[in-house]
Amino acid sequence: MARQQRARKSALLMSAALLLAAASWGLSEWKPFAYNWPDKWDTRLAPLASFVEKQTGYSFRHPVSARFLNDKEFNKLVVNDEADLSTDDKQYYADLDALLRTLGLANGSFDSFSGLNDLSSGNTLAYYSPTDREMVIRSDAAALKGGELSASLRAVVVHELAHALQDQEFGLARIDRRHTTSEESVAMTAILEGHANAAENMYVEENFDDKELELYQKDTTSSDTKVKSIPEVLSAQQSAPYVFGPTFIAALKQKGQQAITDVFLKKQPRSLAQIILPSKYFVGEEPTEIEPPAVPSKNEYALSDQLNQLDIYFILVRALGAPEALKLSDMWGNGHYTAYRAKDKNAKGKFCVAMNVVGSTSTGTQKLSAAFSTWAKTSTLANAQVKETDDHVAISVCDPGTKVKHSLPTTDDTSQIFWRASDMAFIMRSEENTDAECVATALYTEFTIDEITNSDKMVTRYSELLDECSLK
Repeated sequence: MARQQRARKSALLMSAALLLAAASWGLSEWKPFAYNWPDKWDTRLAPLASFVEKQTGYSFRHPVSARFLNDKEFNKLVVNDEADLSTDDKQYYADLDALLRTLGLANGSFDSFSGLNDLSSGNTLAYYSPTDREMVIRSDAAALKGGELSASLRAVVVHELAHALQDQEFGLARIDRRHTTSEESVAMTAILEGHANAAENMYVEENFDDKELELYQKDTTSSDTKVKSIPEVLSAQQSAPYVFGPTFIAALKQKGQQAITDVFLKKQPRSLAQIILPSKYFVGEEPTEIEPPAVPSKNEYALSDQLNQLDIYFILVRALGAPEALKLSDMWGNGHYTAYRAKDKNAKGKFCVAMNVVGSTSTGTQKLSAAFSTWAKTSTLANAQVKETDDHVAISVCDPGTKVKHSLPTTDDTSQIFWRASDMAFIMRSEENTDAECVATALYTEFTIDEITNSDKMVTRYSELLDECSLK
């Protein structure tokens, strides 16, 4: 599982999946002892493994192998070579380019293949492979020579060891097989990363001095100009599990250790919305059944998937402003999109996208309908139309062309939804007998990021909300 660089600032189409592959499974119980495990831990990993056991409350059944690779060797494993793309692969990326610009999320010149490769090569520091049951680490010079790990690498190893422990305790491939929708897969990714992040964050808090903390923050915050030029929606999508997951895990911890075990084995989340707002998980609010849009006659299928809460937020944010878009995205009940092309021999016909969206309540559906009607008036969109049916909102829009320049989502837009999650976790820790979700949601749906950072009104409102959202 990839451990990526991420900053606090730092989807649409949550297709970036767990690096899970087929493993050797029996018909009933997972038997980790069937693998040829190493006899002992690498001496650099052993104390870190002990820390992970203590922090998570679970125990390793076997040591885990580790490979330390330089940048060139590591990038071979995480970066796709364009020369290896099939005709179908190339068509997929061309369709993804068209999808992003059609929805107003990327400009016409953006190349999704190169952009996603830049994210992988620049951001991935290490990963745990359930297929090989080993950790692969992008190493500094000292680590490559068998020396001590740098502060940043120790934190990364803790994160990846947490994934290895998840695999031995719960079976990552077994978890993956239970997913029946992309929403379930995305939600579980956030669980896995949130659980691993909790271990990493605790290690940093308990073990780093000021100098090590500074180096760690530098190493885990991307400064690559190529990464910064990638549309915000894609970088946010990649970061989302590491932001929403830890807050959800913190909410589970308030319920006790059994709640964490249950989320892996018995009560897996059904949607990203349940991760973003944990109260939806605890009350059992599941996605509303809704059919994906059909491909119109005389057109051919290109792409389709669910639209989750984060997708809806990013689609609406430029038209409505961040606080209002966040409020509306919280009303998500479900969504699907289908992208299609007009038929022609070269698969270069007119590209359009149809979306069906429903709120978690009838009122939510009506408000989402009004929001998309406002969005459809955006001048850079092409042929955008909105129709409210008996039970959902139907939206259609077509490709404006490769010369389009949209007003794209910004880092502040990402912060609006990400910082709410971070502050929710902070309130859980610092304000006893307070509904943290209630406080954080009110703040971030009433104030912009600039106001939250600089306004005295926000401070006053926070004090009011501590009373309004009291659980006493």
